[in-house]
Parts: sequence; C-alpha cells; structure tokens
Amino acid sequence: MHQERNSTKGSILFVDDDTSVSNIMSRMIKEFGHQVDVAGSGEEALERIRQRDYDIVITDIRLPGIDGMRVLEEILVISPETDVIAVTGYGSIESAVEFMKAGALDYLTKPINGDHLEMVIRKAMERKDLIKAARERDYYLKMSLTDALTGIFNHRYFQQQITREITKSIRSGESLSMMMLDIDDFKHINDTFGHQAGDQVLRDLSDNLGKSCRFYDIITRYGGEEFAVIMPSTSVGNAVKIARRILENVSSQVHSSIQRPITLSIGISNYPLHASCKEDLIRKADLALYNSKARGKNTYTVYSESLSTPA
Repeated sequence: MHQERNSTKGSILFVDDDTSVSNIMSRMIKEFGHQVDVAGSGEEALERIRQRDYDIVITDIRLPGIDGMRVLEEILVISPETDVIAVTGYGSIESAVEFMKAGALDYLTKPINGDHLEMVIRKAMERKDLIKAARERDYYLKMSLTDALTGIFNHRYFQQQITREITKSIRSGESLSMMMLDIDDFKHINDTFGHQAGDQVLRDLSDNLGKSCRFYDIITRYGGEEFAVIMPSTSVGNAVKIARRILENVSSQVHSSIQRPITLSIGISNYPLHASCKEDLIRKADLALYNSKARGKNTYTVYSESLSTPA
C-alpha cells in the first residue's frame, strides 16, 4: 500500500547517532518504496553526500561532533539540489524553525510517526517532480525557439516577439525599429569553401551580432543566411548607428573557416514611421535590404517611399 502511494522512488540518507532509531527509520523508508542509507554522525553524513547524490537527507539536529545545522550548511554548498529535513524533539521546535530558516525543507518531531514520515517524504518527492517537469518544459520551450546551428533565437521566436514589441510600442508611444541582415554572396562561400565553413560563418556572425547590438535588442536567425534584429524603443537614427557598428565589426573579422571577412547588406524599417502593422514592418525592412544589395552590398538602407517595389 505504501509503495502505491509513492509515484517516484527517491534516494534518502537518514542521519542519527542512535542506531536503534536509524534501523527503525531505515526499515520504514524502504517499506515506502525508497532507497535509504544511514549515517551515525555528521561527519559520516557529509562523507556519503560527497560520494553520491541524495534526493533527501533526514538528519537529527543534535549530533555528536558536527551537528545537524552544520550538516545543512555543508549540503547547501555540496549538493544544493538535495532537500534536507530536520528531526527534533517535541521540546525544541524552535530549533527546527531555525533549521528551516537556514534552508531546510521541513521537520519531523520525535518520536517520529510513520504516517507523518511518509507524508513528508512524499511531499518532498512531489516537489522534486514538479521542479523537474518545470525545468524540462522550460528546456523544450527554449529548444523550440532556438536555432540549432547558431544558438540564437529562431524565426518562430522572431514572429512572437515582433508582435509583442509592436503591442508594447502602441502602449508606450515609443517607436520600434527592426533590421533585416543578409550575408553577401553566401552561396559563393558554400560553393567555394563547403557547407561546414558556411555554417561556421553563420555561427561567427551570430556571436558578432551579440557583441554589436545592445543587450535588450532581440537577435534572431530569420532563415538561411538572413538575420533579423528587433530594436525596442529605438528611433531610425539610433538604428542606423547600430547598423553602422555591425557593418564595421563584421567587415573587420577574419573568419578562420574562409580566411577572410564577410560583408552584410542591411535594411531598416520603423514602427510607426514606416509601417502600421507587423507584416508591413517586415516587408519594408526587406525592401530596404534588397535596395542595399542593388547598391553594391556591404551597406545599409533605411526604408523610404521610393522603395515601394523591390530593386
């Protein structure tokens, strides 16, 4: 019956200098479906924790030599993912409260009730399951929004963020700029030096954009050799400054994979100066980018009405 109520088996270390108490607790914890080790002192407990990972350490506060508080402090350094549960007598609840303030998850009072022990362990393991699930959810969400090759955000993330930033721009009344960037003659790089060299150029450029842009600019790989940068609360003039910095930094970097620098063509558009919606903002940055290509590459273009058709 105990095993059915515990969906996750845990590894537990029980620490008490009373061998008879340790034997009883060890037997009960095993009946609950968990793996358990015992330690008769704080020193022995810390040695075991250094040797392996435990989900939970249940320790008496009063121990010979290194006491339970010191054990807790060491665990927080050695194995911060391990939950610590204090064991105390009925007459020293204050000690248990201090123990929890120092970082313990919960406490038990002697004599330890089996049902209470099982409940505390079960709650601790459920908490671990929830934390693990949340981390996995965050990890897979991040993976779904990240470009596998370059490690920066992908086209899906760009679409989400451009919508969000336009909404924020409407509320705040501040302008929003964006730029589209394309590596000049990238097909020639792939054909001449191979796709691995091309991939390295894409990674290098991603790093360079991160160094050239501000920390709150949103850098994404739009697709292929094309990148997009969303610049919140940014005028056209400041967007131009960033574009110039990018062009200068990129043209000065010699790539190890091709033994020469690359150049970029950049198109800049602004909301609400040039566009009234997301699609319009992207389209006009793209038109400006085409114009940079037509003008000889390695330059930037700010959208204007004269660019209403692709060059």
